[in-house]
Amino acid sequence: MIAPVRVLTWNVQGSAGVDVDAVARHIRAQSPDLVALQEVQRRQAARLGGALAMAGRRWAFKHWPIVHRAEGLAVLTPHRFLAAEPFRIRGGPIWSWRRRIGIDATVDTGAVIVRVLDVHLSPHDDEARRTEARLLIDRAGRGVPAPLVVGDLNDQPRRGAHAELLGGGWIDAWQRVHGDAAGATSWTSGDRRRRPPTQRLDHVLAPSGSVVEDATVLDDPLEQLGALSDHLPLMATVRLPEPGRTGQ
Repeated sequence: MIAPVRVLTWNVQGSAGVDVDAVARHIRAQSPDLVALQEVQRRQAARLGGALAMAGRRWAFKHWPIVHRAEGLAVLTPHRFLAAEPFRIRGGPIWSWRRRIGIDATVDTGAVIVRVLDVHLSPHDDEARRTEARLLIDRAGRGVPAPLVVGDLNDQPRRGAHAELLGGGWIDAWQRVHGDAAGATSWTSGDRRRRPPTQRLDHVLAPSGSVVEDATVLDDPLEQLGALSDHLPLMATVRLPEPGRTGQ
């Protein structure tokens, strides 16, 4: 059986600043093979990679909001990158938050070759997200192995992009382990202090044929994690299908 892969996704809300030591401490405790970050600036990603001793770092530009440093996505790993390519999901001016991109990264952990699409899909527009999800399905089919799709989908379970990806054969790691338990990873607008998260927007979706061993929303201590970002990290352990094998 193929060795498990541990993947962590986290929207770190980099425009509000990143407490590198605290964020790295929470990530390090999970010993992930892959870390997929959203809303992170290049310097923040580099500092986190250094703090985690993860020499494998890829950052991709999403947009430049003028009042802050440019924002983007990042994939960090202690392992060796075989490939890493940014790709466009939704166009727009470089200063527009509406621009959407992804990172298509393939990593050799020493035990398994794993491919991941790190994404942050559009808010406020269900049909746009469905279109973006169909683009991801097309992208996934252009290479091997079949990728994990991870990140902030801006969709709750069985809606929009999430529904499209499940229909395309992906497995929701949280759902496979916990069924319909809430698993909320982010807050609706308002003060996060002393208030539990209200919506599950962050996902780890595994390709058909995968075995999900664990999925955990890191929410302890909630007060501290809620101060770091308006999203909580999601960690999953997945055994990917053997080459040539699919099906659930």
